[in-house]
Amino acid sequence: MVDKTISLTHRAYHALKAVKFKDESFSDTVIRVTKIGAAAKFFGILKDKPELDSMRRRIKENRLEIEKEFKARQKKIRTRLG
Repeated sequence: MVDKTISLTHRAYHALKAVKFKDESFSDTVIRVTKIGAAAKFFGILKDKPELDSMRRRIKENRLEIEKEFKARQKKIRTRLG
């Protein structure tokens, strides 16, 4: 493994230190945080797409259906337990 030295401002160092886990190296922290950042570039990608309203409607319908099934299962369990 080749090591590289980088310079950080005090502000950047403290920001990185704040998100570093106790048992994690700074290198591991940078890798973890940048993987999250890589996903962030896709946020809002569907914002102006005509399919978005349809997708939202289907998601809402699916959530309602799941909630309905969950409540039915709860009722069934309560009935069996007395």
